[in-house]
Amino acid sequence: MAAARNPRKPVVGSWLMLPGASLARMVAQMGYDFVIVDCEHGDIADAAMHSSVGAIAAQGVSPIVRIPAPENWLVKRTLDTGAHGILCPMMSTPEEAKALVSYAKFPVPLAQRTPGSISGVRGAGSPFAPAAFGQGMGEYIATANRNTFIAVQIETVEGLGNCEEIAKVDGIDMLFVGPNDLCSSMGYPALDHANIPEVQEAIKRVLAAAKAAGKYAGMFCTSAEQVKARFEQGFDFMNLGADVVALGVWNGVELGKLKDIRS
Repeated sequence: MAAARNPRKPVVGSWLMLPGASLARMVAQMGYDFVIVDCEHGDIADAAMHSSVGAIAAQGVSPIVRIPAPENWLVKRTLDTGAHGILCPMMSTPEEAKALVSYAKFPVPLAQRTPGSISGVRGAGSPFAPAAFGQGMGEYIATANRNTFIAVQIETVEGLGNCEEIAKVDGIDMLFVGPNDLCSSMGYPALDHANIPEVQEAIKRVLAAAKAAGKYAGMFCTSAEQVKARFEQGFDFMNLGADVVALGVWNGVELGKLKDIRS
């Protein structure tokens, strides 16, 4: 988040869909600012989520977990790993966003509440998150509310229509565009978003909504060229492809070079 405040420097991360602490560690060592552990579409179950988050954080990189849905128990399980934040898909209404924030925040004692504090319903009990930050349980509970990063994906027509109000929700730190699902929700083939003016205008609207509310804006990217273009457009956070993208592209290119001797 500190890096994102520098308008001359994008915050660039990677995306993991495959399980394993070794893979997570290797990706985190490559120079990324954050790594998203994808528990929505990725092949990453609960135990693998724990090990991946720990391996990423140990390299001084921020682990962000994409949860499958905005459910209280999923948010709790995710943050109990020591993840620095969550990315929630399919955010469509400000009411959903407010509920998500409450799931990610511990209750603030009545005597300590101020007009700017956000009190939630997150349950305390896991020793793993405090240990990940080198804290005791009390210190972690006292500091987690202000340190936990909450990002939501705008990727439905309903979410697009409500993006300005979603961005205004206290505790939401970033609007992240999911271009494939947004394009599909708008009635177009999911993978054609780059070539559809209406979808590109929708992406501009989400960016403007985030900026107007003083929040960060994120965008899914699959190449360095896309990262540069979106940064110039005004986005703060971009991922650069994913583990499965890298595997597919490299193998496809290199195997293609052997076609003449294999056919």
